[in-house]
Amino acid sequence: MAFLFLLVPALLVMFRLRLKRQRQDMARFSIDGKRRESQYISMEPWRLTLLLLATSLVVLGLMRPAVNPHAKMIPREGRDVVFLLDVSRSMLAEDRLPNRLQSAKTSIAECVDTLKGNRVGLVVFAGSSSIVCPLTMDHDFFLNSLEKVGPDSVAHGGTRIADALLKVCDKLFSNDDKGYKDIILITDGGDQGKGLKKAAEELNKKQIRLIAIGLGDDKQGARIPAENPKKNKADYTLYKGQVVWTKLDAQELTKLVNLCDHGAYLSVGTRQMNLGQIYHRLSQLGGTQQLAEASVIAYDDIFQWFIGAALFLLILMMLIPHSRKRSSLSSASSVSGAVVVLTVLMSLFSLTPLYGSPSEDAPSLDAHGYYVKGNQEYRAGSYKSAVSSYESALEEKPTGMLLRDVTFNLANAYLKLSEKAETSYDSLSLVNQSVAMYRKILRDHPEDRDAAVNNELVRIERRKWEKKIQKEEARRREMQEALDAIRKKLIELIKLQGDNLPKSNQAKEQAPENWQTKEQVVSAGTEKVGEMLDALNRKFFKGIPEDFSPVKDSKTHTTKALKNQVDGIQVFPTSWPEALAKGKVSLQALQAALDALPQEADQDAQSAESDDKKEAKDQDQGDSDDEGDAEEGNQESDDGDQGEMMEAEANQMDLESMELPPPSNSPDDIIRMSQEMQESRQASGRKKKGKPVDKNW
Repeated sequence: MAFLFLLVPALLVMFRLRLKRQRQDMARFSIDGKRRESQYISMEPWRLTLLLLATSLVVLGLMRPAVNPHAKMIPREGRDVVFLLDVSRSMLAEDRLPNRLQSAKTSIAECVDTLKGNRVGLVVFAGSSSIVCPLTMDHDFFLNSLEKVGPDSVAHGGTRIADALLKVCDKLFSNDDKGYKDIILITDGGDQGKGLKKAAEELNKKQIRLIAIGLGDDKQGARIPAENPKKNKADYTLYKGQVVWTKLDAQELTKLVNLCDHGAYLSVGTRQMNLGQIYHRLSQLGGTQQLAEASVIAYDDIFQWFIGAALFLLILMMLIPHSRKRSSLSSASSVSGAVVVLTVLMSLFSLTPLYGSPSEDAPSLDAHGYYVKGNQEYRAGSYKSAVSSYESALEEKPTGMLLRDVTFNLANAYLKLSEKAETSYDSLSLVNQSVAMYRKILRDHPEDRDAAVNNELVRIERRKWEKKIQKEEARRREMQEALDAIRKKLIELIKLQGDNLPKSNQAKEQAPENWQTKEQVVSAGTEKVGEMLDALNRKFFKGIPEDFSPVKDSKTHTTKALKNQVDGIQVFPTSWPEALAKGKVSLQALQAALDALPQEADQDAQSAESDDKKEAKDQDQGDSDDEGDAEEGNQESDDGDQGEMMEAEANQMDLESMELPPPSNSPDDIIRMSQEMQESRQASGRKKKGKPVDKNW
C-alpha cells in the first residue's frame, strides 16, 4: 500500500492544472476577472494542503498500522475425512466420461477445495488396499497424491471393500477419539470378499460415518477397456473369449450402509455429481473437533485513527470557501467604501450594453463580447436571444478555443430552444442544427469528449422527435382517410337524394315510383354518416367540447337532413307536396354537411413545414411565420364568416315556394362545384409563404 503515496504528487499536479484551467475559463467568460482577483484571496492552496494531508492519512490507514504485539492461541477445528477410492479395472469403464475413475478423482479434488480446516486422507483399493495419503492439513500434497493414483497403485486386482474399510479403521482412525470421522467410499460395488458385517461393526464402534457413492450404469453396464489392446488383439477385456461387462452393484452397497449406525448411500450412476455439496449436506449435523492449536503474534490495529483524521480534514476542506474577500475592503473607511461602490457601479454601467438592450451610441461587440452576452442570456433562460448572440459571434469569425466554445454553447442553445418550439417540425429542425454544431466541433477536435457525449444525447433526442412526427403524420393520414370516407359517403347520398326528386315541374303533383323505398335508402345512409362523424369525434377529438368540434356543423346538418328524410317518409302517403319539400330541405342539408367538413388543411401544413425546413436558417423566420399565422387565421375567419352567412340565408329560405333546381344545378353539378372549391382552397394554401398553423382542435 505504500505505493499509493504516489497519489500525492499526482493529485498536486492535477489540482494545479485544474486551477489553471479554471482561471482561463473565468478570464474568457467574465471580462471583470482581473478586478475580481484584486478583491478576493484564493483559498485553493489551503484546500489543496488539506486534501494532500487527508490522502496521506488514508494511505497510512490502508497500510494497517498496528501496536502492542502479543501472543495469541488460535485453535483449529474440523473433521477427519478419508476418501476410499476404488481403483479396480472395472472403474475404467467409460459409461461416465472420460471413465468412472477419472470422474471420481475430479469430484474428490473439487470436494477437497471446499474442506478448508479439515484433515483429509486418501486410501485406494482393489484386491488389496494402499494408503496413498495419511490424514493431513496439507491439501496440496493430497491433490498431488490423488493425481498419481490408478489401477497400478495396488498390488492385486479385484474389489475388496471390507478389507479396505478395516484398514482405514486400523491405520488412520487408530486413536481413541470417537466421532468427527467420515469415510467417503467411491466405488462401483461388487465386493468379492467377505467381512462386510465385521467392517460395519468396527465403523459403529468408532462412530465413523460412512458415505457410499455408487458410480456406473446399474442396468446395461459398460465394457472394460483392455489393458494392452495390441497384445490382446482386442479393445475390451475378455474372459473365456467373451467381452466383460461391469454394472453398478447397488445391492451390496445398500446392505453395507444399512449395517452402519451412521451411513448414507447415494446412487449417482452416470449422472453428474457435486461431491462437495453432497458431503456438506450430509455432515451439517455432525459437528467438529479441535484438530490443532497454534500460537501467533497478534497486534492491535490503529488504522481507525488515521481514517478518522482523514475524514475530519476532508470535512474541513469542504467547509473552506474557494475564495474570500480581502480584509482591507471590509475594514476600510466609509469614504473608501463609497469609492469602491462607485467604482463597481461605474463598471456595471459600462457593461450594460453587453447585457441589456444596446443603445445607438453603444460600440459594436466583437466575438468575445457576443459570446459573453450569449452566456448571460442562456443562463437567464432567453434561449432565442442566446442563439442570436452566438450566431453573431460566429459571424465575427472567432478562432481557437473561442470558436469551439461558441459553437458548443450554440448547440446547447439550439437544443434548449427545441423544447419550447411550437410544432414538432420546428423542434426537429432545431435539434438537427444542434447535431450539426456538435459534428462541426468533432471535425476540428475529434478528442473533445464533451462534444462527443452531447452529440450522442442530441441524436437520441432527434430520434424521439422523428418518432413523434411519424406518429402525428400517421394520425393525420388516418384522420384524413376518415374524412375522405365521410365526404365520399355524403357525395353518394347527395346524388341519391337528387335522383329521388322529380326532374320537372309537372311531376310536383304526382309522386315518383318507389320514392319511399329510395328515400329509406338515403335515410339509412345519412344515419350511417352520423355514426361515422360520432366515431371521428370520439377517436380524434376526444375531450373537446361538442360546440368546438371541427365536425360540429357537419353533424348538425346531417341530423337536420335525417330528420327531414324521416318526416318526409312519414307524411308521404297522405301529403306528397310536404314530403317533396322535406326532400328538398334534406338535399340542401346534405350539401351543407359536405361543405362544412374540414378541408385537407393538414396536408397543406405538412407540405409547408417540409418547405420551411429546406429554407436557409435566418433569424427573421419567426417574423415571417407570424405573418403566415395571421394570414391563415384571417383566411379561416373569412371562411367561417362566409359559411355562417350561407347557413343563415339557407335558414331564411321559403322551402314551400322554392322551385326545383334547374338542370344546370343538378346534383352532379353541385358535387363538381364542391370538388373545384376544395381544389381551389388547396391551391391557395400552397401558395402562401410562411408556415401555416395546425387548427387548434
